[in-house]
Amino acid sequence: MTSTHPISTDSANTDAPVGVADQLTGFWKYTFQIPAVGLGLFALWSAGPGIAEDHVHLGIYTLVTWVLALLVLPMRKSMNWQSPGLMCLLLAGAAVAVAAWAIERFDMVDEQGPVALDYALWIGAIGALLIATRIPRALDFILIGLSCLCLGYFMWEYRELIERAGAWSKTDFGIAFAATAIALEVARRALGPWIPGIAIFAMVYAYYGEYFPAAVSHAGVDVEGIIDYILYSQDGIFGVMTNVMAQFVLIFIFLGAFMQSSGMGRFFIEFPLSIAGRSAGGPAKVAVIASAIFGSISGSSLANIVSTGSFTIPLMKRVGFRPVVAGAVENTASLGGQLLPPVMGAGVFVMAEITGVPYVEIIAVAAVPALLYLLSIGMIVHFEAKKRGIKGLPEREMRRPGEVFRAGWFHLLPFVVLLGFLFKGYSPDWCAFMAICSVVVINWCRICIAKVTASRMPDHIMSVPAIFKTLVAGTRNSLLVGGAAGAVGVIVGMIAMTSLGLKMSLLLVDLAGGSLFMTVALVALTSLLLGMALPITASYLVLVVLAGPAFDQLGVPLLAAHLIVFWLSQDSNITPPVCLGAFVAASIAQGDPWKTGWMSFRFAKMLYVMPLLFAFTPILDFSDPLGATWTMATATVGTLAFAAWTMSYLHRQLTVFEWAALATAALMCFWPLNMSIAEVMPGYAINIAGCIIVAVISLLQRTSTKTIPD
Repeated sequence: MTSTHPISTDSANTDAPVGVADQLTGFWKYTFQIPAVGLGLFALWSAGPGIAEDHVHLGIYTLVTWVLALLVLPMRKSMNWQSPGLMCLLLAGAAVAVAAWAIERFDMVDEQGPVALDYALWIGAIGALLIATRIPRALDFILIGLSCLCLGYFMWEYRELIERAGAWSKTDFGIAFAATAIALEVARRALGPWIPGIAIFAMVYAYYGEYFPAAVSHAGVDVEGIIDYILYSQDGIFGVMTNVMAQFVLIFIFLGAFMQSSGMGRFFIEFPLSIAGRSAGGPAKVAVIASAIFGSISGSSLANIVSTGSFTIPLMKRVGFRPVVAGAVENTASLGGQLLPPVMGAGVFVMAEITGVPYVEIIAVAAVPALLYLLSIGMIVHFEAKKRGIKGLPEREMRRPGEVFRAGWFHLLPFVVLLGFLFKGYSPDWCAFMAICSVVVINWCRICIAKVTASRMPDHIMSVPAIFKTLVAGTRNSLLVGGAAGAVGVIVGMIAMTSLGLKMSLLLVDLAGGSLFMTVALVALTSLLLGMALPITASYLVLVVLAGPAFDQLGVPLLAAHLIVFWLSQDSNITPPVCLGAFVAASIAQGDPWKTGWMSFRFAKMLYVMPLLFAFTPILDFSDPLGATWTMATATVGTLAFAAWTMSYLHRQLTVFEWAALATAALMCFWPLNMSIAEVMPGYAINIAGCIIVAVISLLQRTSTKTIPD
C-alpha cells in the first residue's frame, strides 16, 4: 500500500467561457484586461479602505460591466471576435457625438420646437445606426460610447438630478431612454431574450395598466414617467440588484477567484477525497462535500459545476455511476452550495438589503437547513451506491486525511478570517476584502519560508501578474449576472411603480383560500415559471416582491418568508424543461440533459420540503431555542428517512410496506410542533413516533436476512 496519489486534482479552468473573451488578442485583449483589473482594484478599494459615494460606486460598476459585456458578448452567440476597423471606430465616434448633441438639445426643442439642425441630428443618428448594422462591430462600439455618455451623465449630474427629482428635463429623459435600451441589450447578450422580454412586458403593463384585468389593473403611467423612473429612482437600473452586485457580490466573486488561484480549490477536493473516497460511491460523496465548500464561497452553482464537476464527474463514472446520475449528483450538490452560507449565491445580500435583517443573523439561521439539504444528497448518494454495488476508489490511490491536512491546512485560514470578521460585526464586503488579503499574505509567507528553508515552492504563486490575472478572471466571471442586473432592475422598478406586488399578493391569498400550504405551493409553481427566464437571484428578487406581502398577511415571519421564496427559486437549475445546471453537468458527464434534469429533481426533493418547515415549524426561530433544536433533531431523522424513501433502499431494498412506512415516518418527523392530531396526539409525540418507526425499520432491515431483488 502506498501514499502515492496518481489522481490529478487540478480541476479544469473554473472560468466559464464568457462570450468571445478568450478570442481577444493583442491590443483588444489589453482593452479588456485593463478595465477588468481596474474594476477589481476599485472593488478591493471600496470594500476595504476606500469609501465611494453610492452614485459613483454604482455608476463605475455598471459602466465597466456594460462596456466589457458589449465588448465580449456578441450580438449573436454564433459570432466570433473580429477586430474593428478604422471605419467602424470613426462611425461609432460620429454616431455617439451626433446622439449626444441631439439629446443635449431636447430641452430647447421642448421649449421652442425643432429646427433644421435638430432634424439633421435625428436623421444623422438614425442613419448611423442603419449603416452600423452593415459594418461588423460598429453597433457594439456605438453602444459602448452611449454607455459612457449615459452613465457619465448620471454620475456628473447626480446632485442636480436629485434636486429636480420628479421634474426631470427632456434631456434627462433622452439619457434615461438610451440607458434603458442599453440595459435591455446587455441583458439579452448576457442571458438571452427572456429577461429583456419580461422587462419590456413590465413597461407595457405600466403604460397600459388600465386595460389589464381588474385584479391587477392601475391608472397607467406615461412613457416619460416610466423611463425617468427606470434610471433615476432607487427601484430601477440602480435598484437592489445592481446595488447588491456592486457592493457585496462582486467582492465575493473576487474572493472565490483568489481562493482558486492560490490552490484552495485543489485542497477542497483533495481533503474530502481523502476522507470519503474509499467509501461506497466515494467520488459522489466527494462531489457533495467539495461542491458545498466551493459553492458556499463562489456564489454560483454553474461555476461550481464547471470547477468541481470537471474532476468529480469523471471519477463518479469511473467507479460505476451512470452518466445521468453523475451529472445529477454534481448538479444537486452544487445547488446546495448556493444554499450554504456565507455567500448563498448572492441571495443573502439581497435578503439583508430588503429585510434589514443583519447579514450574520441570516447566515446563522440558514446554515442548518442547508446542511440538512446536503445531508439528504449525501445519503441519497450512499443509498444509490449500496443499491448498485458501487465501491469507492482503490486504497492505493488514496492519501491519508492527516497527510492532506498537514500539507494544506493553511488554506482554511482565509475561512477563519472571513468568519471571524463576520461574527465580530464587520460588513460582509470588508470581511471578504480581509479574506482576500489573507489569501495573498499566506501565499507570500509560504514563498518566503520556502526560500529561507530551501524547500519546495508552492504550486500556485500569487505574483503581481498572477494577481492581475485573477482580477481579470473575477471580473469576467461577474459579467453574465452583472450584465442582467440593470434589466432585472427594470422589472422590479415597474412592479414597485404599479404596486403589482401588493395586487399579486392579494390574488395569491385569494387563490389559496387563505391556506398557507396552498400559498407555498402556488409560489413554488410561480418560481418554476420565473426560473425558466431569470437567474436564481433575480428570480428570488422578483418573486419576493410579488409574493412577500402574501406571506406577511398569513403571519409568516419576515425572514422565514424570504427563505421560503429563496429556496423555491433554486429549482430552475434542476427542473426541466429549463434546467441550466443540469445541462452544464450533462455536458461534462456526456449524459442526456433531459434525463439529468429529472434525476436532479428526484435527488433534490428536499428543496420543496424545507420551505414547508420554514412556514410551519420553529426551525428558524432562535428566540425559541428548545423548539428550534427539537425541530432540527427530528428533521435530521426525517431527512434520512426521506432519502431512503426516495431511493427505496436503506440497508437493503425496501419492501412496499417498508417504503410506505418510511414515507409516513418522514412526514411524522417533519410534523409541526404546534399541530396535533385530533387534539389527542401533540406534535412532539408525532415526531417521536416517526423517529421510532425509522429506528424499527432500520433494526429490522439490519437483522433480516431477506433480500429483495432490484
